[in-house]
Amino acid sequence: MSDTTDPLKQNAPAVTRAFFETKLNSNYKRMPAYGKRLMKMRCDGMVPARSVIVSFEWNIGGAYPRIVITDELPVAELNFGYLAGLAVQIVYRGKDAHRVHAVVEAIMKVKPSSLTTFAIDLAGTDNPAFTLIQSPRDILAREIS
Repeated sequence: MSDTTDPLKQNAPAVTRAFFETKLNSNYKRMPAYGKRLMKMRCDGMVPARSVIVSFEWNIGGAYPRIVITDELPVAELNFGYLAGLAVQIVYRGKDAHRVHAVVEAIMKVKPSSLTTFAIDLAGTDNPAFTLIQSPRDILAREIS
């Protein structure tokens, strides 16, 4: 097949241009690690069977559907839309505690079905490790009123 009749080669410049223009758009949001996988799942009409884990480290939450927000990714520049309507748990260590508030605020904007945080370092201490930010009951109460 020649270059002039191959639809993939004919459309390649347009796709590249559209992708570049999207990245230049001030509303463009990046995906954290594994975010694209969850987005595709949602676009295909599927939802995870378990809570989605949000972590700041690669070695946390590997057995669950998850996203990993690395240090070089500013939370304000991330897309969390695929978490809408899902149960989400932010799992973190003390060294990342300063990042949790911004992540909670960003995820709350997309309206998860529930949102909790779990501080691994506090487990087994006298301090609470688990915090319920939003429960399904909270959502139902708002919808009824």
